[in-house]
Amino acid sequence: MKTKFIQRMMASALTVALIAAPSMSVFASGDPVTGSGDPVIGGSCSQPAETVEEKVIAIINESNDGGGSVSSIAEIPVTNTVAGVKSTIQGVYIATSVNGTAITSSLAGIAGSYGLAAGEVPYARFSNMDVKKSNLAKAVIDNAAAALGATVGPCINIEIGKKAGGQFSLLSQDGEKITVKVGIPKSFTQDGKTFAVICVRPGGAVTVLQDTDSNPDTITFDTTGGQGAYAIVKY
Repeated sequence: MKTKFIQRMMASALTVALIAAPSMSVFASGDPVTGSGDPVIGGSCSQPAETVEEKVIAIINESNDGGGSVSSIAEIPVTNTVAGVKSTIQGVYIATSVNGTAITSSLAGIAGSYGLAAGEVPYARFSNMDVKKSNLAKAVIDNAAAALGATVGPCINIEIGKKAGGQFSLLSQDGEKITVKVGIPKSFTQDGKTFAVICVRPGGAVTVLQDTDSNPDTITFDTTGGQGAYAIVKY
C-alpha cells in the first residue's frame, strides 16, 4: 500500500557568471504554487564580478543551515560526488546541506533525449534551499510530508538545464527521466525507515519520488529537467 500511495501525490568548477544567471533559489520570490513573481537571484552575467561574487556568497551563507560561513568564492565547497560517484554533467554543485549531489544519467543520454542541438551541453545546478525565502514551497513540502506521516530532512534546489554560448536555460520538466543521487546527512539517516524525496515544481505539482538504491547513506531517484524544490523525507 505504501508503494502504491507514494507513486504520485497532489498534483566542476564553480563559474561565478553561470551561478548568477537564472535563479539560485527556487521560488525565492513570488508564489511557488502559481509560479508568479520574479524567481531571479543574482542578476545577469554582465554584472561586475565583484558584485556577482558578493551576491553568491550571501546566498550560500543565508542557506547554509549552520554549516559555516564563507568569505570568498574559493571557500565554497563543490559537492558533485556522492559515495564515490561523480556527476556525469557539468554544473554548479553547492548543496552543502546534503552529503553530495550527482546526476548519474549519461551526458549523451540526456542530450539525446532532450534534443540538444550542436553547441548545447547538459548543465545542472544544485544549491541549498533557503526556507525563509522559499517559505511557501516549504509549506507545500510540509503538507505532503504530513500526508505520508513523514519527517522532513534537508531541502535543496535542483535546476537541470543546458548551457550554450555561456548562457544557461532550463530543460523541459516534461522530458525523459534523469537519475539523481544525493547523500543523506548522517544526522538524518535512521535504520528501519523508508526514505523518499518530495519534489515541488512551479505551478504547484507535487511528486513523491522513491529511493531506487539499497545504500542507507544515499537516495537515488528519477526526475526530469527544469527546476524544483526537493526535500528528503523519512517515514
